[in-house]
Amino acid sequence: MQRKFAVVAATVVVMGAFMTPAAHANTGYENQMSPEACEKSQAASDFKYAIYYNSDYGGAYRNVGYSVWDFADERIGGAPQGGTQPLKFCHGGSGNLQGIKNNAASVKNKHSTYYAVTYFNSGYKGSADWSSPRSQTNLSVTKNENASFAWQTL
Repeated sequence: MQRKFAVVAATVVVMGAFMTPAAHANTGYENQMSPEACEKSQAASDFKYAIYYNSDYGGAYRNVGYSVWDFADERIGGAPQGGTQPLKFCHGGSGNLQGIKNNAASVKNKHSTYYAVTYFNSGYKGSADWSSPRSQTNLSVTKNENASFAWQTL
């Protein structure tokens, strides 16, 4: 009996070790709360996407590390929590503390592999502006009509 219990306990511990990172992965939390988002400059941040209020990378901006389903409701924890939790511009300048959804005019993509895709609609849908790896782009299709963002490959 003790041996059977030890095998079951060991199996649970091993399974837990593999499941824990996925269970605690919370990209909404990182995009909202990480110091990379608003406390570090775009150049110093480990987050590879920066979205700006003005054209030509001016005004307030926010560093974003992970794909965003809806800029107006980036959930910390994933599940509905009553009300929306918008991502807002930070770092001062015009547009500071305004919601990002439908207010952005340019982006920078510091990623070396992935395209940064800014979508017209929430849920990575609709028309989009594609920013090549290691590039910066004035939004044209989604200027002031941006609702979501995702990393993509071709």
